[in-house]
Amino acid sequence: MFDLTGKTALITGASGSLGGAIALAFGNAGADIACHYHTNRASAEQVAGKLTAMGRRAVVLGADLSDPDEAEKLVERTVEALGDIHILVNNAGVNREALLIRETAELVDEVLKINLAAMLHMSRAAARRMARNHWGRLIHLGSVVAHTGSTAQAAYAASKAGVEGMSRAIAREMGGRNITSNVIAPGFIGGGMSERMSEGRKGELVRLIALARVGKPDEIGAVAVFLASEEAGYITGEVLHVNGGMFMD
Repeated sequence: MFDLTGKTALITGASGSLGGAIALAFGNAGADIACHYHTNRASAEQVAGKLTAMGRRAVVLGADLSDPDEAEKLVERTVEALGDIHILVNNAGVNREALLIRETAELVDEVLKINLAAMLHMSRAAARRMARNHWGRLIHLGSVVAHTGSTAQAAYAASKAGVEGMSRAIAREMGGRNITSNVIAPGFIGGGMSERMSEGRKGELVRLIALARVGKPDEIGAVAVFLASEEAGYITGEVLHVNGGMFMD
C-alpha cells in the first residue's frame, strides 16, 4: 500500500524540516527525488544523502522560485536529471509577520510571489509533462491560518487561501488528464517557522489543539505520500487538514 516505486518527485523547499521530512517519506515509499533548495544547499544535500543510502536516486537542485523562469526551469532540470516528473510537492514558502498597518508593499509582494505565484508557475510546468503521461499528482502546502486567520499574518493567510482556490481550479482543469491537485493544510508543526515563535506563543497555540501537542513533520510526510499514491487517485480538489484538532471544518 502507498507504493511509489518507479515514480519521480520534485519537492520544493526540501532543505527545510517539513520539506525534508516529505522527501524522506517519499523515499521510504520508493520514489526518486529532486530536492530543491534556495539558499541552504548543505541541508538539501543531507536529505539527498539519506535518500541515496535508501537506494533511491536523488539530486539537489537550487532555484529562486520568486523568478518564474527559474521555477519553470526547475521542472525541466528535474526531468533531465531523473527522466520524468510524476509528483510535484509545492512546499517552499515564506512567512513575513507584520501587523496590517505596518505591512509594506515589498513584504506583501515577496510573500505572494513565493507562496502563491511560484506554486502556480511550478504547477503549470509540471502539469505539461504529466499530461503527456496521463498521470500526475500536484500537492500544495497550505496552512490552517487560511481558515482561522492569525494576527500579523494577513499576507501569509491570503497567500495560503489563494493556494486552495488555485488547487481547486487546477483539479477541475486537469482531472481529465488523470492529474490530481490537492492541498495539505498543516497546523502547528514542530521545526521550521515554528522555531522562531516565543515559548509563550507556542503555549497559547498548543492550548487550542485538541490533541494537546505540536505536530511532527513526519505526520505531514505521511499524508503527502498518501495523496501521491494510486490509492488516492479519486481524491482531487480537496484540502486535508492536519492540525491535531486545532481547526475542525
